[in-house]
Amino acid sequence: MEDSTIVILELSEEAQQLLEDQGIDLYEELQQEVPNLRMRLQADPAAPVGSRDLTTVLLVTAAVAGSLTPLLIRLMNQITPPNREETWEIEETVTRSPDGTETIMRKTIVRKGEQRPWIAPPPSVSMPTLPASEEEKTQ
Repeated sequence: MEDSTIVILELSEEAQQLLEDQGIDLYEELQQEVPNLRMRLQADPAAPVGSRDLTTVLLVTAAVAGSLTPLLIRLMNQITPPNREETWEIEETVTRSPDGTETIMRKTIVRKGEQRPWIAPPPSVSMPTLPASEEEKTQ
């Protein structure tokens, strides 16, 4: 495939649960929307050397890779029940091989505003308080 891009989809727990609850196969839905989309199982390029874990990758042109983000958001919004207030976003990282022959795009589907325990919250900043005797001197 000329000018091909490998796309790896990662789903947050909330996204995976929604797809399971609704009985949706995301890859089938993508195949219906983008008929020339090719899929295959391969080792995750970011996995440790020697790992045997396989992941489904999408083989697409660079133009199709760019159009996947709005398509994925639309699909997730369509299957979200109307009584649930959730919005979805795609976090994207792109890696290119040093010789430029391969582009790997990792798209992570997350619920907007979801808590991600692997990211530490910013430290809280509190103003130091002066002892009562020093407060009187400054007034």
